Amino acid sequence: MNMDLREALSILSKSSPYAVTTVSELAGTEFDELKKCLYVKTEIEEAFEAKLAKIKSGEILFLCGSSGDGKSEILTKYKKKNEQYIDFHLDATHSFKPDMSAIDTLDKVFADHAAGSRPLVVGINIGMLGNYEREGSDTHASIKQAINAFLNNETIDSHFTFLDFESYPKFTIKDGRVSSPFFSNLLDNVVKDDRSNKFREYFNKDYGNPKEAVLCSNYLMLRDRRIQNVVIELLLNARIRKDQFVTARMLLDFIHSILTGPNYLFDNLFNGGDNELLKVLIDFDPSVIRNHKLDLFILHRTLELQDEDYRAFQTAVTKKFGLPNNLDPQSTVRMLYILKECDLGSNYHRNFKGSFNERPLQKYKQVWEAHRNYDGNSNDKKWLREFYSKIVLKAINKYANRNAAYLSKDEFYLSSHGGCDLAAEVELSIDYKSIEANNSEDLAAFNMYLEVDGEKLEAIPIGVNLLVLMMDIVEGYRPNKYDKNSVVLLDELITKITQKASAADTLFLHKDGERIKLRASSDNEIRVSGL
Repeated sequence: MNMDLREALSILSKSSPYAVTTVSELAGTEFDELKKCLYVKTEIEEAFEAKLAKIKSGEILFLCGSSGDGKSEILTKYKKKNEQYIDFHLDATHSFKPDMSAIDTLDKVFADHAAGSRPLVVGINIGMLGNYEREGSDTHASIKQAINAFLNNETIDSHFTFLDFESYPKFTIKDGRVSSPFFSNLLDNVVKDDRSNKFREYFNKDYGNPKEAVLCSNYLMLRDRRIQNVVIELLLNARIRKDQFVTARMLLDFIHSILTGPNYLFDNLFNGGDNELLKVLIDFDPSVIRNHKLDLFILHRTLELQDEDYRAFQTAVTKKFGLPNNLDPQSTVRMLYILKECDLGSNYHRNFKGSFNERPLQKYKQVWEAHRNYDGNSNDKKWLREFYSKIVLKAINKYANRNAAYLSKDEFYLSSHGGCDLAAEVELSIDYKSIEANNSEDLAAFNMYLEVDGEKLEAIPIGVNLLVLMMDIVEGYRPNKYDKNSVVLLDELITKITQKASAADTLFLHKDGERIKLRASSDNEIRVSGL
């Protein structure tokens, strides 16, 4: 064991020669043993393995995803086991010859497949699937039709199977808590205190080395399951609030960065760096939050005022994680944040748990799970009705009528003409049957289903940012240019409602506090009342 912990952890970095697995050139070395330690069998690999065991002559299996999601790992592993009777095309973005494009190469692969009888497995990016569907040879029309059906969520010919990484989300929400079995297992394979963990041997070797004190403290912190949970929630925030794609390779590099970065774990998380996830997490830095409790705490730490409870807490933190007691205020707030679920000493840090403004994410998780699990239960229906009534329908009405706030909750502003406001009476209701039938696992949004005067609207994806905007509107907030992306989605929703409302038989004209009712009769005349 000649390496130290830092060198051993370098295998996680995206710059490591092991970032993409091909045939190992260092079989039997320490790096090879570490690589084996990182292995985590995922749901999609289990599905892939099960399909390979049943694949029939002439069938095609597509393993679809994005760069860095782990396709190469799976394909390389199962090619070695099955290449005697199954053909593999590991990377559909590559060509066989310099004068052939990736599309040309796929045409040849499919032609060879059609000429034989063996099953075929193709590793392919989603973008490349779309390219081939548009540009591939019409000789392979059945394959292009199957790709088109897959991309449009339509029924696929049983001769073809598509396994897509996006159908196996890396995060799950259950009972209001977020988890990531894949990421948790990946972390455990790096930091768990178990003899089977090769990285633990290097940690034990370096523990007590003053030159690696920060690295060892980071390792101990990331070993704590409650700190892991906070990190997982941060990654979920990045996924759903910033639409950040998360791949296996990205997660490995992320673990490497927060462990071996120049500072303590809590600073490495929020200081940015050469990692896509870290660049996004800057926007969730708890040290920039301003409220009375945190501001007072920072002031006291800056002035170095005596606080026995805080000192006792510092002692407990130092004992457990080896952290110094002279952190600057910014780092201290970040530390309080990542330790918020931990049980330490007198739990002084728990005083600040409510200061980190996590209500939006908590609400989103609750609402997402309520939609995902709804099965018609009366209690669940009551909860959904209350949510829609107090937030969704109220926000829609307030935003739609922002230019005519005097309108009643059942009226929707349509337009203004010559000083008169035109409105329609609309009944918005919840489409519970569509909510019950929905089975989307996409954590980035839940599907909202509404009816306008009894007529169903198309499913409306609601992400956390749009939900937060609705919550703010209910509290009296008026959207501005900084809410542009969410406002566009809200405008689209209002447009769908007003388009149906404007076709109603009855409209209202409002001017100077007076209301005139206009109703279309069966004889194509407009009847006026209220004059």
